[in-house]
Amino acid sequence: MISALIVDDEEKNREALAKMIDQFCHDVTIIGKAASVAEAKTCIAELKPQLVLLDIEMPGGDGFSLLEEYENPDFDVIFTTAHAAYAIKAIKFAALDYLLKPINLNELKTAVEKAITNIQEKGSGANLNKKLEVLRQNRQKKDFDFTKIALPTLDGIDFYDVDDILRCEADRAYCKFYLSNGKTIVVSKSLKEFEELLSECNFFRVHKSNMVNLKHIKKYYKGKGGYVVLADDTHVDVSVRRKEELMNILANYRK
Repeated sequence: MISALIVDDEEKNREALAKMIDQFCHDVTIIGKAASVAEAKTCIAELKPQLVLLDIEMPGGDGFSLLEEYENPDFDVIFTTAHAAYAIKAIKFAALDYLLKPINLNELKTAVEKAITNIQEKGSGANLNKKLEVLRQNRQKKDFDFTKIALPTLDGIDFYDVDDILRCEADRAYCKFYLSNGKTIVVSKSLKEFEELLSECNFFRVHKSNMVNLKHIKKYYKGKGGYVVLADDTHVDVSVRRKEELMNILANYRK
């Protein structure tokens, strides 16, 4: 059995989540519940849970600030949240798991199963530390400055500076990341998912198959759609329907 702690400032949320886990996640036992960051710290110290289901927004400190109290947490984490798009984006940049309230049963079971696997393989510690480091670095500036990203690959999770990414290319259900050091990373998520994450980080989808980092564009060549040349001299086609928007962006872009 995996021991779990529920942290949420609303009692009805704590009880509802505990009931769902008791009924449908038979490999998990709830050993405690906390209503605040301070309570959660006490429970973690005394009960030593293997998994913490952590609400993001609470009075007296949010879920992120709780995790910053632990340099090397020895538990896995699943965030829960009702809103706060910026927080969800921060979680995705760090490849952490989260559940959107009201919590969907299938999503809960999937997240819990993944956490159990991490814990049983004793991989949660090192991976979680790296993920939280991405979260911390992005959180250092106001409203999150997304400078780091965790990329889930077939072998595990890799961590990179956003500025080191030249472009992202669709490859069926996968996505290829081309880095400034010549390395290529195959990520087990679609380009669409990363378009939503990176659109505010100077990335632009120039074609259905490619999204480029505007910082690394050396030149744009006109044509029916034209193409851009990146810092590594790669040529990337621009679709006709994205041409005008790209030209407007480049005309006003400052690196």
